[in-house]
Amino acid sequence: MTIAAEACRKLTPIDPVETGVLPRLPKLPDIEAVAFDIYGTLLISAAGDISLANETVSADAMEGLLCDLGERGEGASPKQMAEAYHASIERRLQLRRDEGISHPEVEIREVWQDVFQSVRIEGISASELERLSITYECGVNPVWLMPGALELLASLNEGGLPLGIVSNAQFYTQPVFEELSGLSLTGLGFEESLSHWSFEVGEGKPSRKLYEQLADSCQKRNIDVGRVLYVGNDLQKDVIPAREVGFLTGLFAGDKRSLRTGEVPLKKAESLADAVITDLKQIRDVVKIK
Repeated sequence: MTIAAEACRKLTPIDPVETGVLPRLPKLPDIEAVAFDIYGTLLISAAGDISLANETVSADAMEGLLCDLGERGEGASPKQMAEAYHASIERRLQLRRDEGISHPEVEIREVWQDVFQSVRIEGISASELERLSITYECGVNPVWLMPGALELLASLNEGGLPLGIVSNAQFYTQPVFEELSGLSLTGLGFEESLSHWSFEVGEGKPSRKLYEQLADSCQKRNIDVGRVLYVGNDLQKDVIPAREVGFLTGLFAGDKRSLRTGEVPLKKAESLADAVITDLKQIRDVVKIK
């Protein structure tokens, strides 16, 4: 059993919460590729995003990890672990800000190394560290497949459209998504060259960097950036930067937990996207896939 499979055994189905938003589904001609956000779009996220757990929630999850560690964890407390976790994230983010990165991202495995060093827990192997990291994330931010995700991806794949990803993510995002879907990303139709993850570059959305990387990848494939539809649930992190780089955009409004427009009124936010999608299967109509 993989470490993702072990963690995902504890996950249970989550239903989306209706937003009350009405879809707007124009026919977008000659779409050459479709790219997606993950958390809040293809995955229902209890937090609405990649883990945003506060220190109280973290401490509860850390207690389980310490029990898992047995005697090695006896000298640490859940509160110490949670404090060390959040302190490491902030310190590493600040280091990136000091380098001139406005929207930095951490590598969560480095954060966990800091945590275990801080509370003086030794003997954690690389694979165990990854297992504990995934277990923690699934505990504080349970996820599940968004309804219609697999059907949509199969339709787009059958229609011959290349699929990509731009996501604020960590190393565990892909294996958890694959475990829940029962297929690898390539088996779902995603192309590695069109998939861009924040943890790999140390910079996340709403920075345009990941979108610019996707645009470069598309151009190398002779895919017209202006004929790529990018779908995400967050106006500031998804729609606006993707639009600025030249993509067509779909605002996903299928789950109240994750629909985010910031300080922009909903109607204004809807107008900034080329389409407003409340059910992932609607994308088939937008890109003219039967």
